[in-house]
Formats: sequence, structure tokens, C-alpha cells
Amino acid sequence: MSTCLDEILSHAKTFDDSLNASAMLAKLLASSSKHDEAVVNCLAILSNLGEDFPQQVDLTIILNKLSAIQPLLRDLTVERVKILPPMTDTTKLNTMKFLNMLCTYCDMAAPMMIPLVSCRMVELTLHHGFCDDSIVGLILTGYGMFLFTHNVHEAYRIGKVGEYLREESPNKHRLKSRLVAEWESSLKMVVEPAQAVSSTFPSLYESAMMLGDVESAIRCRYLYCVTSLYLGIELTSVSKDLVLCIQQSAKYQHVLHSAMAVFRASIHLSGEGGGDEIMSY
Repeated sequence: MSTCLDEILSHAKTFDDSLNASAMLAKLLASSSKHDEAVVNCLAILSNLGEDFPQQVDLTIILNKLSAIQPLLRDLTVERVKILPPMTDTTKLNTMKFLNMLCTYCDMAAPMMIPLVSCRMVELTLHHGFCDDSIVGLILTGYGMFLFTHNVHEAYRIGKVGEYLREESPNKHRLKSRLVAEWESSLKMVVEPAQAVSSTFPSLYESAMMLGDVESAIRCRYLYCVTSLYLGIELTSVSKDLVLCIQQSAKYQHVLHSAMAVFRASIHLSGEGGGDEIMSY
């Protein structure tokens, strides 16, 4: 398929014609665990779209960017975002699309770039209008603030704006699946009561499975098991849920290194034996 995409790219008459093939190539590289190459591909496309990022990112660059965007974020509310016009510029929409993709691949290959990319998505939104990718930019900006600053309250506020907008989007299931790692399983879990967050994982699992996003679905199922154990939910039930989670991860060849350790802890604490039937997984 890579050869086919390369041939399509070589015969593209205009830059716009090459964008879909470039997006497919980036997804193919990422699905083959070539996340570094996927990042390079996205950065090349974004450079042609007028967006350049530093090749080397350090903590100083990240903190400077997060500090520079604070005036734009200070008065940001759901209501303010809602009155923004829709983004209609095709170049900007393509830019937002590739910035979103870049954030996905940076999570594996270059996590320190995520705040720079997400902040740029927020800037484009406020200057050129709103689109679904704007929601990704908002939540990831909150996530970046959470990771690299001590301002957890402001990070959560920005993320919450994104969450409200996500719930109102016609594409909310896709957005839920896309953002569960950066929102529900990280920042939201730290700030909100564990009971409240845990109760959302079953619906997030369903959203991810509806879209065929097995990786996010298994993560949601696993996090539900872990938080259930933490909350003291009936341990036999937790063990059964973990068995299903481990079996599903094996079926889809998704690695869950810590799931077996959590499973062993649950059966040990419950005083029950068993579990031999899944040790081969």
C-alpha cells in the first residue's frame, strides 16, 4: 500500500491533490509503529501549509509557548467559542487536520511537541473560526499545561471547555475515542472524584468500539477495572471484568503489560484462587 500511495503522490498535479494520500501515508506509517516517520511526514505537509515547528523542543520552549498563549486563554469560555464563526478556509481546515494527526503520533514519538502543536490549534481557532479539530486543540492544550506547569486548575478549566463542546458535537463519539487518553484517563482523573470518572468509561468504551478504535476501547475497559479496584467495588466482579479485558487485548493483539498484575492483586485480595485459564494470554 505504501508503494501505491507513493505513486499517487508522485502523480499529484497540485498540492491539494496530494493531501489525502499524505494523510493515508501518515496513518499507514503509524499503524506500522513507524511513529517517527509519521511525525516527519506530518511536519513536511504542515510546512507546505505554512506551519513550521522547531526540530528540537525543550522545556524552555514549551513553557514560553504556554506562557505566551495565556492572554488568549484567560477569558476563554464555552460561550465565547460558540460565537466563533465556523472555519471555512480550506487551507486552515487542512492545517487543523494535520495538526490533530501530528499530536496523535507525537504522543508516541515526540510528546514534548504536543503543547506547541495544540496551542497553535487554539490560535488558529480563535483567529480563523471553529471546527471539530478545535476541540482536540483545547483539550490537548489543557493536557499540556497539566504536564508541564503547576497550574492544574487552569489546565482543567481549558480542558472542561473542550469537553462541553465535545458533548455537543455531532462527531462526539469520534472525539471521545480520540481524547480519552489525554482527558478522562489523565487530567480529569486527577481533578474529579474517581467515582464520577470511572462511571464514564463504559460509555467511552462503546464510543470507541463503534468507531473500530480497539486500542482506545481496551484502554477504557482496563481503566474501568483499575478504578473499580481502587474504589473497592466487589472484587470478584473486578476479576471477571479483567479476564474479559485481557482476553479482548489478546484477541486484538493489544499489549496490556500491567493488566495481569492488577488481576493477580484482585484475586489475591478477594481470597479466591483461579485465573489459571488466562495465564496463557
